[in-house]
Amino acid sequence: MASAKLLLFTALVAIMAANCSAGLLDALVPRAITEFYSSASSKEGYRFNVNEPNGSSREEVGMILNPGTDKEELVVMGAYTVYDEKTDTETTTMYTADKDGYKARYQTKNRKLSPGALKSAAG
Repeated sequence: MASAKLLLFTALVAIMAANCSAGLLDALVPRAITEFYSSASSKEGYRFNVNEPNGSSREEVGMILNPGTDKEELVVMGAYTVYDEKTDTETTTMYTADKDGYKARYQTKNRKLSPGALKSAAG
């Protein structure tokens, strides 16, 4: 009997937790979408942009080249930046994807000032 009560109690807690978190997500997701995300599409392609509060971001453009011909192809170009708060490092990757495959270039930079830069700024 005690195990049945425990099982019922556990089920009720799980249902209440699911309802609470679902309501919380419903309240937060629309705000996050409108505040950090934008997109636009057309028959020629699309564009979207995401900017996160920590400095990470992504921007991408996709377009159809030579539409309606036998040389029609989708080309996607974009860049994303990832910020690591622990190391104060920002990595930016720029990429292109087309009929020749995926090509990426990246750049890493540290946001912290070096000791030499701090000395010269101090005078």
